Amino acid sequence: MANAPKPTTIAELLQFCHDRDMPLRTMRFFIGEDYSGPKAFGVFQGPDGDFVVYKNKADGTRAIRYKGPNEAVAVNEIYEKLRSEIKKREGGSGGSRSRSGGIHSLFSWTNIMILTMIVIAIVIAVKAAGNPKRGYYRSGGRYYYYDSDDWYFYDDGWQLLDDFAWAEDDYDSYYIDDDFTGSSAYGDFRQSDYYDGYYERSTDYDDDDDWDFDFGGWDIGDTDWDTDW
Repeated sequence: MANAPKPTTIAELLQFCHDRDMPLRTMRFFIGEDYSGPKAFGVFQGPDGDFVVYKNKADGTRAIRYKGPNEAVAVNEIYEKLRSEIKKREGGSGGSRSRSGGIHSLFSWTNIMILTMIVIAIVIAVKAAGNPKRGYYRSGGRYYYYDSDDWYFYDDGWQLLDDFAWAEDDYDSYYIDDDFTGSSAYGDFRQSDYYDGYYERSTDYDDDDDWDFDFGGWDIGDTDWDTDW
């Protein structure tokens, strides 16, 4: 199953989890279900046709991560959350990757990967220094979005912007947020053709070893249930 396409529908995601023997209810992931109990992540299609990605906190309150007509975007949100929750538990009592101590532990595959990721993060940070953050901006009554070295502006829909100097490089003072807040003044960039095009170019997930995990010792206490996501 390595190098298989990333799931883009709820049905594909359910099959993806089934193929890897994930005990979804034990893990508190409810794929295709509007679960109302506390401590839960989920995705479902509502009666209005929109897809909803949610997190129910420990006190039972719900935080909506995404609501919209794009099933692929919704599935990707819950897919990445599922992946991140597994990553949190790697190396713990429930993980399948145990390592011995000493020199072998120092040069284990996990440590090599961590060091590699740190180096990559440093390189990216150096490259991105001085660049705008991804997300929404507002200046002079107009709304903008920055992503992947491109600027967009909102005018009855998102459009590509050629002029990069609109804010004279003082981007932080114009920054709003990286998430869509439901404002009526501008639309969700994730619903634009530009975002969809970027998503379609990013549909291959990493090596299947990322999902090589023993789910038998899953502890829901490892999740921070008080955050929105």
